[in-house]
Amino acid sequence: MAGQAVPMAAGPPAVSAGAQRAAVFLLGAALQFNVLTSSFGLPFQRLSDLLPFLLIPWLGLRRAVIAQALRNAAPLAGILALVGVSMVLKAHKQAGDIYLTLVLLLYTVQAYILLVLFEDHRFEDAFCMGLLAGLLASLAVLLLTSSGLPLERFGLAVPTDGFDDELKLFVEDKLGGLWTSGNETGHVFALGGVAALILSLRYRLKAIYVAYFVALLASFPLTNNRAGLFMPLIVFALLMWRNLRASMVLSVLGLLGILLVGWSLTGEIPLPTTLAQAIERRFADDHNVSENFDERFLSGITALRLVVAYPFGVGEIARREELKALTGLVTPHNGFVSLALQNGVAVALLLIAGLVRILSAPRRFGPFLFYSALFLIPSMMFEELSVNQYFLFFMAFVLASLARSPDREPARPPGDPSARIRSGPARVPRP
Repeated sequence: MAGQAVPMAAGPPAVSAGAQRAAVFLLGAALQFNVLTSSFGLPFQRLSDLLPFLLIPWLGLRRAVIAQALRNAAPLAGILALVGVSMVLKAHKQAGDIYLTLVLLLYTVQAYILLVLFEDHRFEDAFCMGLLAGLLASLAVLLLTSSGLPLERFGLAVPTDGFDDELKLFVEDKLGGLWTSGNETGHVFALGGVAALILSLRYRLKAIYVAYFVALLASFPLTNNRAGLFMPLIVFALLMWRNLRASMVLSVLGLLGILLVGWSLTGEIPLPTTLAQAIERRFADDHNVSENFDERFLSGITALRLVVAYPFGVGEIARREELKALTGLVTPHNGFVSLALQNGVAVALLLIAGLVRILSAPRRFGPFLFYSALFLIPSMMFEELSVNQYFLFFMAFVLASLARSPDREPARPPGDPSARIRSGPARVPRP
């Protein structure tokens, strides 16, 4: 009809949306390339701890975010209250004991905003690309660390001045680069597989995941972390399964045969020295596998007694002292247990409930949350990762998902490549 008013565009200006996607990319990069800002005298331990103060006010003012936050105000407030109560009721608090709880609180708000933004797959792509870019930068730092360069002054390494001799030897054997030790770094790199998997499936470029997996393998001789290879290796095998050819299988078997013959004749694996030593130490010559398992199981079970004794969490020093008195160890070797001790039982139960909810309805929650849950769980079972900001952010995604209804799928334009993985879990066999 002549003179009919034309509706105005509902979204933000293109320039603003582009700038916000760039900010989401930089956030992803900062989570992996997580510089220690405390090295420069700032009151934040890492770069990702500073960013919520900058990004929540900016990204959170989008109309879509405000509208959904108002609809989900009650569950979101309840989740934040349960996270925050530990800051008040935690036992034996000392200076710094509420820091990571406050960080998790801020991360949960930021993760909620991101989940709303991810309804536009371009924001999700930007975040995943940022994670992979940060992973490559973090890998470069790890390689520089192995050369002996003093990177602490630049915020690119954890200072070891306060470490005892035993701990110093441990972090020298398992290099961490930006993180304390290889036990952290290996799992951080493993969780980076979420971004690689999503982009690989969305754009049907398996080369993305292959490149990520090669980078992960390149880090192994330095981190010496076996558990971090578990889920990425399974996903790699599933991705490659449909492309297997007889010639490829024979080539791999032939290469393995040559390595085994060389090992049997010389007693050494015919690979680059650092890689060969890592494989021998962590696989061939490791005769303490059962002892390590028993040690981790014992520390986890014993730590559950502390969880019952301190349902709202306990201070770091008191926790380590009590664990050491009970088992001779200072860590529960389990991310779920350490989260309960750090932030209270309620937060740990919320995380578990969120993971179960996502895994029970993967199509409704989408590929990002589903693959995040798949990669998160194995790492959390092996290591105390509730002290790691990268893992805390992914835990925050799971917590934030509890405040949102997964029923409504966002409308996407025709030809949107993200449609290829909207039912991603059904396209790729679940490990």
